[in-house]
Amino acid sequence: MADEKPWSEPVARDILLLILANIFWGATDVVAKFALSEMSPVALLWTRVSIALIFLAPALYARKKEIPQSLIGFLPFIALGLAGFALNFTLVYYGLRLAPASHATALRVTESLTIVFLSALLLREKVRGRAVFGLVAGILGVVLVLNIDFKNLSLFTSGSRRGDLLILAGILVEGFYTVIGKSVLKKVSPITATGLALFCGWLILTMVFGVRIAAEFGHQVPSARAFLAAAYLGVIATSIGYWIYYKVLSRRASHRVGISIMIQPLVGIPLAALIFHDPMTPQFLIGAVLIAGGVYLALGKGSEIKNEG
Repeated sequence: MADEKPWSEPVARDILLLILANIFWGATDVVAKFALSEMSPVALLWTRVSIALIFLAPALYARKKEIPQSLIGFLPFIALGLAGFALNFTLVYYGLRLAPASHATALRVTESLTIVFLSALLLREKVRGRAVFGLVAGILGVVLVLNIDFKNLSLFTSGSRRGDLLILAGILVEGFYTVIGKSVLKKVSPITATGLALFCGWLILTMVFGVRIAAEFGHQVPSARAFLAAAYLGVIATSIGYWIYYKVLSRRASHRVGISIMIQPLVGIPLAALIFHDPMTPQFLIGAVLIAGGVYLALGKGSEIKNEG
């Protein structure tokens, strides 16, 4: 059974789409860190998912024939809602309260590794050499772009160990969103999969934290800036970003698409340079070339996969 559609779609277009999605995601940790100064992690997450669901509701209604009619049919979307929105972001947001946003960015590369591992283990995708080289090149590029000093970064030290572990756990959980989604996308469109995953995630969050969130908003309403940050996370990063990601995933192998997540730090550094006038070093440029080359290798024609069994 073919794991992905033939290479009739231009590779360049899919790479550009993934770059666009990762541009949207590149600033999410910083934006979330700002909003968390006024909102609890679960309140911010519920607001983000609610806004995203409202934004996608018309598209979901237009494709209502794709919506399952039984609880069994909803089980994959419940898993997606838990892995992609409810559990993963709850862990990451609580972690961001205890650790710097830079730690979340540095740990983000583990999601690509998780997706590659789960794709081989659960989807039985055979990762070819060029995809492996792409992954290695991307990791090296991320290290250069972030200019990581592992001795002074203080990952997992006493001051932020709990936060880093929560962030890492959330990122690892999120890897299942790609792997489970690959199977779901064989049955429904990318926008329907995204919308139903959001609905299930929202339902889980409302059932578990609804009373607590209502009490929080009743006690103190966040500022317009906090809601604006939540709107960016909901509409741009979630509704549009996740839909684009699933659109490419519907025709590409999951381990190859997952490697594109390493683009995110590449987006954040130029943004900081633009806003804060930080210098662009030769080290950054070398790292950017390695990441770009790694993503191209992962998505290029020479790294097709075979399904075992």
